[in-house]
Amino acid sequence: MSFPSHENPGTDDPLDRPDDIVITGLGVVTPIGGDVETFWAANLEGRSGIVLEERMDTRGLPCGWTAGLNPDDVKDTVRAGHGALDRSWGDSLMHACVEQALTDADFAGRPPADGPAALVYARVWPGPTGSFPQDYVTHMADLADRYDAVGNDPVGILERLRGRRLSLETQDLSAFPREIAERLGTAVLPVRLEATCSGGLRAIAEAARLLRSGRAEYAVVSAAVSRNTPYALSQYGQLMALSRWQGEPGQASMPFDKRRTGMVINESAGALVLETAAHAARRGMTRPHAVIGGWRLAVDTAHMTAPRVEMIERVMRTALAEAGAQPEDVDSVNAHDTSTRLNDVTEARALHQVFGERMAEIDTCAVKSLTGHGSAASGVVETAVAALTLCRGVVPPVVTCTEPDPACGVKTSLTPVRRPVAAVLKNSFGFGGQYASMLFRRPATPRPAPEQAPSHEPQPA
Repeated sequence: MSFPSHENPGTDDPLDRPDDIVITGLGVVTPIGGDVETFWAANLEGRSGIVLEERMDTRGLPCGWTAGLNPDDVKDTVRAGHGALDRSWGDSLMHACVEQALTDADFAGRPPADGPAALVYARVWPGPTGSFPQDYVTHMADLADRYDAVGNDPVGILERLRGRRLSLETQDLSAFPREIAERLGTAVLPVRLEATCSGGLRAIAEAARLLRSGRAEYAVVSAAVSRNTPYALSQYGQLMALSRWQGEPGQASMPFDKRRTGMVINESAGALVLETAAHAARRGMTRPHAVIGGWRLAVDTAHMTAPRVEMIERVMRTALAEAGAQPEDVDSVNAHDTSTRLNDVTEARALHQVFGERMAEIDTCAVKSLTGHGSAASGVVETAVAALTLCRGVVPPVVTCTEPDPACGVKTSLTPVRRPVAAVLKNSFGFGGQYASMLFRRPATPRPAPEQAPSHEPQPA
């Protein structure tokens, strides 16, 4: 399969095939914006959402004094539109993002599209808000008490549960897919993933697989995390993974900078609508945000928390091969960019293995420099940036990388880079030895920026 040229991307029309998987809807709630356009503007302006963590006492921890927190006005909007007494905060975040994505895909207020639908979502057990020890203890103690009382007798279990109010975390296990099916007006094929920091990208891959296999014609993908709790901070603190930066909080996450001291965790959520190009065309959606090329997923057995150069290289090369692309076709890398000493240099070395001398000209995007690390949500949120980069021909800056690490040797910029972008390679890696890489292509007729949105993009000289 031919690939669009860099000089005039999209003109060869190889991306208009009916069986292409296209992204037609985007939705985000992040520390730098509660909607896509605000979020995108913050990326281009280099506006950080990382602030002092003042909600809890972190003096006993070796790190964790900063966090990427959603602004109060964003939280108020989410609660007003999607909060409910029987819905956890994490599910409220996902509902807010899904509604944005459906509206962006022109599903809002329209009859359900024809064909089967899928829902693929990623979260951290026992729910997107879990991480307090009592979330686990209460749930497990309840299961133990029930088993002691009635064993596995289904009638006894039903009688024991009758009239009891389940915890929010337990309700979330089934409520979210049901609510999305009700929102779409059709039954959905639900798939829930547990894949830590690679979960978002793996969810996109699973949705694309369902579309390619014909089991669904459109899919909703979502992921959320809100784990800024003493328990979560202590877990990451034990790994010595969190930033120990003592200067300006907005500088605490500095991917590929030689001064980096660790990652910053955040609360965030994202959602996408995926369709076959044929399905999108049937309902009049002819300007998608991006086309999904190839991908590669892997689980390594070597180390629980330390990624390996050869495994990152393998998933990137296979993603390119499955997309019918060569390393020279890639214009930008949307990196995993955790800002840890080990992860950044490991990812950079793998990039050099794949792209060689071209690393000097490939623009690298590092979204976590402004948002912090959203675990499973990061893959979805950062895919939104990759899609907008393709459509609008702008690579966001990495404003915290003011002293680039020669050991990494990746190309970042302190200002937005305007250029034609035909393909973006996105990486996500996770604890447990999980790896994911995916190639996104510019559509033949990409989605333009909304006319009512103010332009924050650099203008050509």
